[in-house]
Amino acid sequence: MKRWILVLVAVAAAPATAAARKVTVEDLMRLRTIAEARIAPDGERVAYVVSEPSFEKDAHEAVLYVIPSGGGTAQRMTYGTRIFNRPLPKPHLRWLPDGRSISFVGLVGETPQVFVIDVAGGEPRAVTDEPEGVTQYEWSPDGQRIAYLTPDPVPEEKLRRQKEKSYVIEVDREPRPARVRVKEVAGGAAQALSPPDLFASALCWSPDGSTIAYSAAPEGGLVGQFHTRIYTVPASGGVPAVLVDRDGMNTSPQYSPDGRWVAFISTGGVAEMISIWGLHAIPASGGTIRDLSAVNQSWVGEFVWSADSGSILFLPNEGTGQRGAGMFEVPILRVTLGGATEAVSAGPAANYSISLSRDGKRLAYRAVEPRTMGDLMVMEVASRATRRLTEVNPELRELELGSLEPISWRSFDGMEIWALLLTPPGYRRDRRIPLLVYVHGGPIGGFTYGLFPQFMHGIGQVDPYPVEAMASAGMAILLPMPRGGSGYGLEGFRMIKGAWGEGDFKDILAGVDHLIAAGVADPERLGVMGGSYGGFMTNWIVTQTGRFKAASSMCSISDLEDLFYLSDSGEFGAEYFGLPWENRQAWIEHSPMTYVTQVTTPLLIQHGENDRRVPIEQARKFYRALKQLGKTVEMEIYPRGGHVIYEPDLEREIMRRNLAWFEKWLR
Repeated sequence: MKRWILVLVAVAAAPATAAARKVTVEDLMRLRTIAEARIAPDGERVAYVVSEPSFEKDAHEAVLYVIPSGGGTAQRMTYGTRIFNRPLPKPHLRWLPDGRSISFVGLVGETPQVFVIDVAGGEPRAVTDEPEGVTQYEWSPDGQRIAYLTPDPVPEEKLRRQKEKSYVIEVDREPRPARVRVKEVAGGAAQALSPPDLFASALCWSPDGSTIAYSAAPEGGLVGQFHTRIYTVPASGGVPAVLVDRDGMNTSPQYSPDGRWVAFISTGGVAEMISIWGLHAIPASGGTIRDLSAVNQSWVGEFVWSADSGSILFLPNEGTGQRGAGMFEVPILRVTLGGATEAVSAGPAANYSISLSRDGKRLAYRAVEPRTMGDLMVMEVASRATRRLTEVNPELRELELGSLEPISWRSFDGMEIWALLLTPPGYRRDRRIPLLVYVHGGPIGGFTYGLFPQFMHGIGQVDPYPVEAMASAGMAILLPMPRGGSGYGLEGFRMIKGAWGEGDFKDILAGVDHLIAAGVADPERLGVMGGSYGGFMTNWIVTQTGRFKAASSMCSISDLEDLFYLSDSGEFGAEYFGLPWENRQAWIEHSPMTYVTQVTTPLLIQHGENDRRVPIEQARKFYRALKQLGKTVEMEIYPRGGHVIYEPDLEREIMRRNLAWFEKWLR
């Protein structure tokens, strides 16, 4: 079976035909993504949603399909109905327990509600009508009730004050948490089950339908997720009971099919981002928590119970547990309640959106192989035999793609550092070419296989850097995994505590030197780029060395201390540097702004005007200083944009400008 999978990968990565052409930004903006997949309870069909950038609507438009698990023609299910796509398609696909209907989150006007459509055909119909909308929900085991999360309606007094324009925003004093509600599908009012002072974040039903487990925190937002607990409450109403009572992240509960266990994602009592977001399990009646990630240290993005309740299939969405060349993969893993872990999938791929049939015999998922955008796969779990069901981007056969391979080198202290190297189509290592270094975000983050190596878990076009078009333009792209990010375990995360721009900077430069020594990189035509933490590193690099002839930073950090005070996640900076008023010198010493006078590299600064994660003041400050100093710098502000840009028109423009910038300076 392993040989057969490798053949599939080889076919997907095979050289293009003689008629193939180079990749352009326009090509990348036409590519489609499977946003989510879900296998039917009987395992005979798979529902999936395909998202495609629409320039006409300036949004990522999504369509629901159903396809037989054994292969065949996909049936389109939606036409006029808008599947939730603001900011991106998040369909939250669910089959109803009888397997005759599918539900998803769609838009009524601009408000997300749960829709149901019969597999036999017909128009989708909304089954919720919450004023504040619904984005997460689950069906009861009998399909007669639906539980979902939604905030309380806006109070009449607040609406009146908004209308009269006397309303003011009272910071941290007007929360309207999402609450767990349950309603009968046949009709009637929804009943709130969770209290109004806790922010509910995820929920599930017990197999007998009597109980709902949910995670909730006393505060919302990015910080709130690190103070969640898990509660249970009778589905008919009652007083919630605490099931998991400890600080840190404790979220995404799922009952085992036999109802004896609740699995959940947890940082193990640590209320910090720099931790293992691992898989844990607790008896449904309470008791001792088992850490199922203690051995392999995997961050868990998705998981599903096996039918016999004896093991769990999961996806490690960050590479804390994947080492060496494996850090670029997202394998499907199985862990027993005793903690023993094995790989279920094989071959170099990043896998997403896993679901099992009710009997556990068939597994559906999206597999992103090295030179693809991902396609729908079905696995016979017992034999591991795998079928590809879709080819959502057949036009890839017409394009001449570059070669993507893992490489490694030794850094300044002997540590082995890994990266992906993308080289131009047909490149032979007998000549030096321009090299672009693409630094990932995070710091906890990384790259995977796929055409948009930092964003294959979602809609790839949010990537500001069109690496495939850059490769077609004759550039090599180095995608390094320096210390501080994924691939080196929890100890790797901690290597840059109090030390951004130190060992991580040296790891990257060692990789550049490695490619120069190998005869790949032209030392006179080096570029560097990155967003968020990658933008920090780009700004830092150009203040520390003049080796790079061009740089581009997106949603970038220039002043760490300002970031603490102005960002919606500023508290996380204290995990690395302590509190600014207690250790201010460390914040200053590791800020690119401190060394702005040393910049000699032409720099393109890009930023969304509504970025709350890295407020636009970070970009304005660096730009103003560079401009005053007479440096070569350009700045672009993207209207309506946040930390990530979601509008296809802007996504295309950002890619075009980055490609043109590096073509200009690295000819």
